[in-house]
Amino acid sequence: MRIIAFLAGFIVVLTAVLLVTLAVTAGARRRRHASQMSARWAVRHYAIPGRGHTVVGVALTDADGRVHSEHVVARIPDDAQDWQRDFVAARQEAEERAFHLNIDRPPIGG
Repeated sequence: MRIIAFLAGFIVVLTAVLLVTLAVTAGARRRRHASQMSARWAVRHYAIPGRGHTVVGVALTDADGRVHSEHVVARIPDDAQDWQRDFVAARQEAEERAFHLNIDRPPIGG
């Protein structure tokens, strides 16, 4: 009789743990999906120390600043003949790309 009571109690506890785990996982999945759906494409540029170039691209960034995806538009060598012209051209292309990529994103707040 004690074994049956122990097994019944064990099954109840195991079921409760499973249900809590499923609820927490589902909530995290919903938050992650909402975060990704509210993310927007924006121009991003950065230099990688020791690499000798600047990367210009567009990044899918959420409200918390997390980058979900990135498209590199150009890598401009630090010693390029006309670095500023290349950088401005790459930024302009990145801005156009971000605009077109955001067209496919759901509206903010909707």
